[in-house]
Amino acid sequence: MNKANPIPLGLLGYGMSTVLLSFANMGTYPLGGMVFTMAIFFGGIAQVIVSIMLYSKGDSFGTTAFGGYGCLWLSFAFMNIGGAHGWWSVSSKDVGYYLLLWAVFTIGLAWASTVAPSVLTIILLLTIVLLGSLGLGAVNGNASLSKFGGYEGILTGGLAIYLAFAFLINEMHGNSKLPVGKPFRS
Repeated sequence: MNKANPIPLGLLGYGMSTVLLSFANMGTYPLGGMVFTMAIFFGGIAQVIVSIMLYSKGDSFGTTAFGGYGCLWLSFAFMNIGGAHGWWSVSSKDVGYYLLLWAVFTIGLAWASTVAPSVLTIILLLTIVLLGSLGLGAVNGNASLSKFGGYEGILTGGLAIYLAFAFLINEMHGNSKLPVGKPFRS
């Protein structure tokens, strides 16, 4: 019996949460309940479930990537919600260093992904730029750099959404209707 492929769900959780947060980073709407709800449920819980499903399939990369990013979204939401309610203090610099550490995590994933479809590697490289610009913008109080991260996040999240649907449509149709790119290394 074939098991379902959870990767499109994980990519959608990552991509849609990233796009929604990125619009807030651009200043389209405030960072608040809508973003944190998406972060907790689709960015966080859904990706952790995907991670567990991939663990049972023996997929170390998928387990690490979706488990890690699921926890990023959950902890990001709780860090901000707790800070807003005075449960703990969270400064802009705190958030910046937090995001920079996740950029380091993503560097390792990007390197490992070079044997996967190239669109995945490109998403991870863009994620490094995203986390780096948001992190450095927060640490240095540079609103322009943070806003750039918002625009760049739309591209990153949008590409993750594309890859999710490419995997899903290609699987459903039994061929490669949507390209995902050859790996950078074999």
